[in-house]
Amino acid sequence: MVTSDEPPRTDEARIRRAHRVLFRLTLALAVLGAAFGYLVLSGDPAQGGLPVALPLGVVAQLAATVVIGRSGSRPHLGLLAVLLVAALMYLLDTPWRALMVAGAVLWVPLALSWAAARVAERARARWEIATSAVAVLAYAVVAGAGTESFGPAASLAAIAPVLGGIATVLARRLAQARRDRAEALTRERVAVARQEQAAERERLSADMHDNLGHVLTLLVLHANALAVSSSDPAAREAGRRIGELGGSGMTELRRLLALLDDPDSATERHAAGESESVSDLVEQVRDAGQAVEFTDAGAERDLPAVLARTAHRVVQEGLTNARRHAPGATAEVEVRDEDEAVRVCVRNGPGGPGERGAGRGLDGLRRRVELLGGELRAEPHEDGGFTLRATLPVTAAARS
Repeated sequence: MVTSDEPPRTDEARIRRAHRVLFRLTLALAVLGAAFGYLVLSGDPAQGGLPVALPLGVVAQLAATVVIGRSGSRPHLGLLAVLLVAALMYLLDTPWRALMVAGAVLWVPLALSWAAARVAERARARWEIATSAVAVLAYAVVAGAGTESFGPAASLAAIAPVLGGIATVLARRLAQARRDRAEALTRERVAVARQEQAAERERLSADMHDNLGHVLTLLVLHANALAVSSSDPAAREAGRRIGELGGSGMTELRRLLALLDDPDSATERHAAGESESVSDLVEQVRDAGQAVEFTDAGAERDLPAVLARTAHRVVQEGLTNARRHAPGATAEVEVRDEDEAVRVCVRNGPGGPGERGAGRGLDGLRRRVELLGGELRAEPHEDGGFTLRATLPVTAAARS
């Protein structure tokens, strides 16, 4: 099972932005609350010292708000400052007491909720959490005693913003834990799939090495023996050519085995220096007795490695199909550079009776061409001929 030692990821920028908004909003509510209290209580002659008490309360609220925003690694200080200011507004005989009992000081619930959320987010030591909890309980007692009917309902209502702030943090952590769990499961599935693919590649590599490698080795040995022991010059030449083709087959087999063992490194090695020449392929086919006319319109000179390999495969598939399905027919191969694309065309006329194919080679070649953003078309002719066309897009940057 795949595990990760990385801490749970959070959107720190989004959280910091939310704290900045809460800081400004809390400051604004402190000022607006004082203005509201002045408008409500200014007409009440029973409220003495109104002009002095309200500004002092606003200053205390602003100071507590600054403590919340600047508490940093000591978030309990912000919560203690808010609880102290709110408790004093309950205890002191000022106009703020009437506003607190009426629930008209909107700064208190917002500041309590924000400060409690910061404690839940950032508190690390147990004593910080314990101190905060004791202070909240003490404030609940003070708030309950400050109302006309002391009871659990008043105390619970006073600390409800604290519980709300903590619940918000816990909900966010739960959502983050679910996202982390889903990502971990996805990574685990990908790792298992890669392990299964690696095991399948290893099995295929072993089968190819044991079976195909054995057959090719015997083919080369018999061909070399024929080239040395035969008294017929034509037979010796045929043995030599068969040996060369068998050696090329062994080289291609080793490349395929390396690709199965390590696809990434094999691809890098091929892209770094290994190129496939269509002209060499045409010469090999001609030496084997197949009539081929080849036109190279300059595209093959500067093709990127992956496109050169794909163009080679298109021509190889077209010539193989012509040899199998239309033996004796002349094949025409053309590789042409046209602006942003390289066009490869292999066509043959009608030939003798040949084999029937299942089309697996064309299907695999079509997928290979489409992976490069190209197009492959197979066009049978009414007279029995066949044309295979491939369009391979290439940019100027890819040529450099």
